[in-house]
Amino acid sequence: MKRIFAISLIILFMSNTVFAMDNEQFEIIDIANIIVDNNLGIESWEVTMKEYMETSRLEEIIQELSSSFSVTKDENENSIKYLVTNAHKQGNINVEYSVIFPKDKQYQAELIVSIKGISWDKNIASKYKDTHSYLVNNYFTKDVKIFSCMSTSTNAIIENDYVMQSFTEILNLRQINIQKDTINSTRNAKIVYGYTSQWGQKITIQDRPVNVQIVTRNLGNGDVQYLIGTPILINEY
Repeated sequence: MKRIFAISLIILFMSNTVFAMDNEQFEIIDIANIIVDNNLGIESWEVTMKEYMETSRLEEIIQELSSSFSVTKDENENSIKYLVTNAHKQGNINVEYSVIFPKDKQYQAELIVSIKGISWDKNIASKYKDTHSYLVNNYFTKDVKIFSCMSTSTNAIIENDYVMQSFTEILNLRQINIQKDTINSTRNAKIVYGYTSQWGQKITIQDRPVNVQIVTRNLGNGDVQYLIGTPILINEY
């Protein structure tokens, strides 16, 4: 799943606040359990942690990472970015660090860490929890914002309503809003927003709490792809 710098147009209407959460919640595991319980395979997943920090703290982090990993530097007219890939690699789990220093001083410097993989099982879930806890305890504070995303698909369109119903019932979704992708009609995507009290983090869109986004796409060959994110998808679909 490729990272993008802009997400669905609806985000233009949401507040800039992502409310803090219990950092030891593992929403990606909840999502995986629902997918597996529906006898579907997990295609890819990603958890992104983001936090604005003081420049001095980020410089310390870069120095620490440099002692264990290869750090690359990329500079353009807008920012200076330090990147570490393939960090803490354990089997099918990969960790990527980005430290971004905007040149415009009205913007804050930021640490972004992504944990990602292309498969899932109990062993990977356990390694993910260990990696998540290590990152939260060593690099982030209570102000960290965590975005999770997982994808799956089924080759039976008739199962679409059943899968959506499963997510709705298990997460006890409320404040449900359904939209069509009006940005790129060729994607043939339906976007579902909702709120579950089972997860602590949330955003607000038009004064409504949101912490679940599900995108369904008919792929044209009978397959249906699902992208499930919390509190909202920051990945391309």
